[in-house]
Amino acid sequence: MRSIYKNRKAKQDLMNLYNEKLLSLNIDYTEIDVETQFGKTRIIRTGKPGGKQIVLFHGINAGAPLTLEAVKELGDTYTLFAIDTIGQATKSSETALNIKGNSYAIWADEVLTKLNIQKANIIGVSYGAYILQKLISYYPQRVEKCIFIVPSGIVNGKLWESLTKLTFPLLRFMITKKDKHLQAFIKSFVPQEDEFMFRMQKLLLTGVNIDYRRPTLLKKSDVEHFDNPVYMIVASDDIFFPGEEIAKRSKLIFKNLKEIYFLKTSKHMPSKSSYPEIQSKINGWIG
Repeated sequence: MRSIYKNRKAKQDLMNLYNEKLLSLNIDYTEIDVETQFGKTRIIRTGKPGGKQIVLFHGINAGAPLTLEAVKELGDTYTLFAIDTIGQATKSSETALNIKGNSYAIWADEVLTKLNIQKANIIGVSYGAYILQKLISYYPQRVEKCIFIVPSGIVNGKLWESLTKLTFPLLRFMITKKDKHLQAFIKSFVPQEDEFMFRMQKLLLTGVNIDYRRPTLLKKSDVEHFDNPVYMIVASDDIFFPGEEIAKRSKLIFKNLKEIYFLKTSKHMPSKSSYPEIQSKINGWIG
């Protein structure tokens, strides 16, 4: 199997960043490895022992620690399971799954089984929302409450805006390797100067064979059998998945959509100042 990393140093540097972010959270946690038919999966478990269970799927190549950062205070009330997506720059196996079939659903179902989780409140962030969509499409009985945050798989961004603010700066950086072009790329989806995100994106873009396959868009027929509540947090200024467009299409797709909450003046990656706001909404929906 071809490695997703361009060299050993790139992998080690990214794993060092993963560990740095995890330690910076200042939380008690347990690292769990489970085996699936697709390979090993790493899970970070934290939070209140015996609390209601929340399972989190992270954004593309983001990893469990970065996702936990935005919701870690929920651990005062809930047990959190942050799952490292397989085939990405995480501590799970590098196996690339079929993006069009039900492979992600089978994988997620296996992970939940190995964790002895029969049914849970599940949060999908960005690319992780696509995984959650697969789960409710094929294994709806697994999901108590379905929460999407800045979700992929419902709409795509506007072509010209994506070209000018994402594609062109990215191409300039890949050609020149100049930090100013990387900064132009990052500022389109990161809310403020974030030194950690700059280092992480630079390592990902220079050291990983990025999988640029775009998740297929969800259809109403995929989830018409899912009867449990669906909630969403979307961003008003999301270049990847515009909040207003998500809201319009989601109302047509989900028969049990309970609430769409807008993060005002927010880019795709929420600002740290909005973390309490996000946690408050999640707590209200689950609690």
